[in-house]
Amino acid sequence: MVAAHGARPAGVVPRPGARRQPARHVRSGTAGTPAARTARACSTVGVAGVLAVLVAQLVAPGAVAAAGVPLALIGIVLGVPHGAVDHMVPFWTSGRRPDRAALARVLTGYLLVAAAAATALLVLPTVTVLVFLVVSAVHFGTAEVAVAAERAGRPTPGPTQEVLLAAAHGAAVVVLPVALWPGESAAVLGRLAPALSVPAPPVLRAALLLVLAGLVLAAVVHLLRLHRTGQTAELLLVVALFAVVPPLAAFGVYFAGWHALRHTGRLLGLPGRDGAVPSAGRAVARLALHAALPTAVTLAVVVVLVGGRAPDAAVGVALGVLVALTFPHVRSVALLDRWSRGARSRGSASRGRSVTYGRRAG
Repeated sequence: MVAAHGARPAGVVPRPGARRQPARHVRSGTAGTPAARTARACSTVGVAGVLAVLVAQLVAPGAVAAAGVPLALIGIVLGVPHGAVDHMVPFWTSGRRPDRAALARVLTGYLLVAAAAATALLVLPTVTVLVFLVVSAVHFGTAEVAVAAERAGRPTPGPTQEVLLAAAHGAAVVVLPVALWPGESAAVLGRLAPALSVPAPPVLRAALLLVLAGLVLAAVVHLLRLHRTGQTAELLLVVALFAVVPPLAAFGVYFAGWHALRHTGRLLGLPGRDGAVPSAGRAVARLALHAALPTAVTLAVVVVLVGGRAPDAAVGVALGVLVALTFPHVRSVALLDRWSRGARSRGSASRGRSVTYGRRAG
């Protein structure tokens, strides 16, 4: 909701002698907005989780390895809700009411893309998984730079901006498990595509590590030149996570505690139909309301597909569902990024504009 400084709602008459209270507002596009504070809080939780598992790996590596499958399954279950409101993003970013016809169109498009990805996984598993890994690297990287920018009050980067930083982060998540944990990674990927059950050749793994090392080194130098020490530390923390911790445990912690939680922080900062960003409690309630049914349906599909399979096989099934959902999810996040860039631009162009927080949002 846009409000001018000192403006009083129509029809409201102040009490005689009452002291005028300043409106509760913040400037758009600054690091002091509730959205930015929420992003920082979510980031802090993720950092704490990664540090905890790194310490556990140093103290009791056997226990972490044994907990890999449970951590991966828990991470997937807890991470699903961050994409369960993808169908609401077009409405939250446009202010439109989600009537049945519009919602049906959005859901139909979403499910068609997911069905196409699932079909591709069954028909062309190797190609689909390789494409999925590349798309995931891009998605994780661009999501990271978007969150870092928004929590610092910077404009959300465009597709051709901060490419180095996005590439370094996304490649660390995908390349390190394959290059440093070839046997473990092949066992997981082989459940999606049998041809990938054989570890990558040593030469390929060495080449991937060399490219990744160059990306991370260049990104660290670039970040330090910009005095972004916090972002530098987070990049190195992600590198340490996937280099030191077994893949399943690392993925479970990263997916739910880092990536999904940070994206959830962005969703909590979206305005409602009246243009107002809801209070923290209302934002969480809104998210839970719209995520409940899609999350339940997704988890039910996983349970049905898993059947009586062993836990190791269950991870493969759950990852297969993630493959299907990742492609439409990436489209939804791209829409959110475009809206964020437009919102920041409008906020920068209008110095006198303020965003009111705490009102009910639909």
